Amino acid sequence: MFKIYRQIGLLRVIKYSFFGLWELIFKLLPYSPLRVWWLRLGGAKVGQNSVIEAIDFFNLDRTGLKGLSLGRDCYLGSGVLLDLAGTITLLNQVTISARTIVLSHLSVGFSDHPLLKQYPKKVSAVMFKSGCAVGVNSTIFPGVTVGSQSMVAAGSVVRQPVPDKVMVAGVPAEIKKRFNEKKS
Repeated sequence: MFKIYRQIGLLRVIKYSFFGLWELIFKLLPYSPLRVWWLRLGGAKVGQNSVIEAIDFFNLDRTGLKGLSLGRDCYLGSGVLLDLAGTITLLNQVTISARTIVLSHLSVGFSDHPLLKQYPKKVSAVMFKSGCAVGVNSTIFPGVTVGSQSMVAAGSVVRQPVPDKVMVAGVPAEIKKRFNEKKS
């Protein structure tokens, strides 16, 4: 138990307890407008007409809800898991489908973990540009930006930035299609 306090500190333990209570209430809220209100009350920025289904969080004790920003007309589906060790930003009209995992950090464990030299701790922001969509059961890695009007196919693992106006799919995700602009 003392190792935990040494590694993460008393302040973070207190924040963890506070956000645990906050999340308990969040999970009891029956529909989206109440969830949006509770997120805003906790410090998240949530734009107009955004819909928040029953989502999950971890590492709320890091950035807190101030690390979450949604533009207008965004949708977060049921079971979406948001890692708020770093910031997560959704610009306008972003859809993140059910059971998607959005990671903003990498950590193999305590500071004496044997793999730490090969996999150092890393926290990186994640950005979803306007008009993009992420399919069901995808995983977005730390530091990824999903480009404007791009599509991440269901079940994809996105480890690299996604350019604007493409469709990516696979494990790891690769560009499968480019969307051309209509010519007038």
